[in-house]
Order: sequence, then structure tokens, then C-alpha cells
Amino acid sequence: MPLYEYHCDDCQADFTLLQSLSTNKDETTCEHCGSSAVKPQLSSCVGKVQGVPRKGVKPATADDYPDKEIFKLPRPRHISEY
Repeated sequence: MPLYEYHCDDCQADFTLLQSLSTNKDETTCEHCGSSAVKPQLSSCVGKVQGVPRKGVKPATADDYPDKEIFKLPRPRHISEY
């Protein structure tokens, strides 16, 4: 399941949710204040490109992410666990 980032217009909070593709995003509410005045944010993504890695470029680590709370999200369950 993908991660979606939102911004709440009422309490100005930014938060990340683990939602399935079939979830109606219009029904998403703020996890801080419960408001429905949330807007999806453009998230960064990672891709793998074939080729030779550039010299001097180190792999990304958890310290490179601005929002370290994202690592505290629950792990997605496998279909067999439902």
C-alpha cells in the first residue's frame, strides 16, 4: 500500500497515511484534529535506474528524510494476514 502525505488547512498539520489504492481520498480526515479540510501533498519518490552509480554520491539513509515519523508507520499486512 502506498503512503500518502496530507496537509490540514484547519490545524496546519502535515501527516502521512498508509492507504490502499481503493481508499476514497475525499473521505480522509486529519489525524490531529479530525477535520476534513485536508489536501494531498506531492510526495517524493524513489526510482531505480540501471547504470553505473555516480562517484561521491552516498546512498540515502533515515537521517536524510525531513520527517522521521514516517518510519513509525505500521508495516503493511500481507493478504494472508487479513
